Amino acid sequence: MSNERIDLNQFEAITKGKWEVIDTPAGGIDIGVRHSGGHSPVVTFTQGMGEQVRKIERDVADMNAIAAVPELIAELKDLRWKHMQVLRERKDLRDEALRLARKLDMIRTSEEE
Repeated sequence: MSNERIDLNQFEAITKGKWEVIDTPAGGIDIGVRHSGGHSPVVTFTQGMGEQVRKIERDVADMNAIAAVPELIAELKDLRWKHMQVLRERKDLRDEALRLARKLDMIRTSEEE
């Protein structure tokens, strides 16, 4: 696994809304966003392909994973933000500890004189 971060900006233009696996009236499967009057497909499986993927557990899991992409991206963004907050707080605590250590050194030095 690489230590490089995924650039999440590349996903800014993905279809907005909650993605889900949608069975179509024709027997196919769409992964898309429901809205009043229908849905906007992101990925479409024809009837034949839909019948095939429904039978394979891994394919069903893959469809569910694809449908979860927007939520996963949003959660990753949130976790990155929280991680940055923790790093900032850790730096602030380190800086404060260094300041107090210097102050203590100064007090000890002045007491020794």
